[in-house]
Amino acid sequence: MPNQIKKNYPYFIFFIIFIIQILIYSDYGLSWDESFSRLNGIVSFNYIIEKINIFESLKYEDTPNLNEYIDNEYGVFFELINIILEKIFNLNDTKDIYLSRHLLNSLIFLIAGIYFYYTLNQFYTKSISILGFLIFFIHPRIFAQSFYNSKDIIFLSFFCISSFYFLKYFITKNIKFLYILCFFISITIGTRVMGLIIPLLFIFFFIMENLERNKYKNIYLLAPFLILTIGLTILFWPFLWENPLNILLSIKSMSSYAWDGLVYFEDTYYSGKFLPWYYLPKIIIITSPLLYLILFIYGIFIITKNLSKNLLNLKNNNLWNNFEELYCFYSIIIIFSTIIIITELNSTIYNGWRQIYFIYPSIIFICVYGLNKLLKFKNYKNLVFFLLFIGIVYIIGWNYQNHPHQYVYYNLLINKKNIRNYELDYWGVSNLEILKKISEIKNYKNKNIFIFSESPYQYSLKMIEKNKVENFNFVNNINNADLIITNHYYQSKDPKIEEKYLKSNFKLIYEIRSNNVRINSIYKKK
Repeated sequence: MPNQIKKNYPYFIFFIIFIIQILIYSDYGLSWDESFSRLNGIVSFNYIIEKINIFESLKYEDTPNLNEYIDNEYGVFFELINIILEKIFNLNDTKDIYLSRHLLNSLIFLIAGIYFYYTLNQFYTKSISILGFLIFFIHPRIFAQSFYNSKDIIFLSFFCISSFYFLKYFITKNIKFLYILCFFISITIGTRVMGLIIPLLFIFFFIMENLERNKYKNIYLLAPFLILTIGLTILFWPFLWENPLNILLSIKSMSSYAWDGLVYFEDTYYSGKFLPWYYLPKIIIITSPLLYLILFIYGIFIITKNLSKNLLNLKNNNLWNNFEELYCFYSIIIIFSTIIIITELNSTIYNGWRQIYFIYPSIIFICVYGLNKLLKFKNYKNLVFFLLFIGIVYIIGWNYQNHPHQYVYYNLLINKKNIRNYELDYWGVSNLEILKKISEIKNYKNKNIFIFSESPYQYSLKMIEKNKVENFNFVNNINNADLIITNHYYQSKDPKIEEKYLKSNFKLIYEIRSNNVRINSIYKKK
């Protein structure tokens, strides 16, 4: 029995995390984007029903036509899965619909984490691979968003799964894995068009490997790869059915999306189009645990050194000497080319680095690569394990202490005072908790409520019991308000003016805190 436990302990850890997800998925509120994401799926679902001309009774009423829909260029594979499950399980209650989405979202991320474990296990021991899985899974911001971010986290997940089959094909040269890769690439592109980077990198690495080994005859395999990938991408993305070249519209839209929102950074609200050039690198650094940064820097140092040696000896060696180096090279290209392209093209950037979460598995792979190299120093092996243990326990403890508001995580490079100069709950996930708290106030139905924020609290009413919703009385004039609610997201020139106004005229009666800072509050007149 002990040998069986030792042999299968990774599966035990996967199961424990699965149970945790089941227990906590209902703890998270409703983010701004979720209603829009669901609508994207509904629009494409209706389009499919019209095209196949059956199951007309399943159509959603009062829904835009796909060809006229403003966001029709978004990939909708996962959103369609959600809508189909709504129909299969006959989910009509809004709260049940969004909670089911949260559960499925988190489970897809867990599956991606398991794939990441098997990616690591191609090169490293079971122990190091499971440590890598934990590092992958417990990043506070990404862990929290894995429950409600159906765009970036799902794209990250499918990207991670595709990368596994990318690697598996190069290691085994089994045509089966090439076909599976085509399937997951098409799903990834059908989630977000940026998934095109995977087939482009596959072609690059495939040609490089075959040219270096003088196996020109294998080039013919690119034909079925391209045909199958293109065909499945069109199949999984209804927007391409009438004209596959619509994908160019999606590429254009994603590279220069006309988002008019503001991003709070270094005590200033910036347009998403005109952020400082260093925004992405800095926001990645300050929102990632220090343990990750240390391992990543060391991993990059070793990879760069090895890659330099290979380039200097290119006549005698390949650009990579083994599949671990190939995957390191693949990871580096994904990380740095993405950041450089977005910076150089001055692409519109949404809040944080969620747009490019798909580089996260590559970042963690390099972290684990660095960890494995550190453990080669036998004299310091125990020390490395001890520090790693402390780091992982600290992150898990932080997640537990700040649950379910882990998405506000900033590392120790940002102190308690400076954290207010950066975005906190910009997605309004904590709004639901605030509304529930108001519903517990005696005679709250007689209270006028003013929203002192850009955050749309009304969205979260969808998760409140219907008999309570009608008792919320929102007013447009702050002078008529009995209660003020705010998540301190103002999009004004000087946010400190709003904070001073609140402090001077209203009394704080309830607050939600995360990372030792107030992220959502209820005030009443003094």
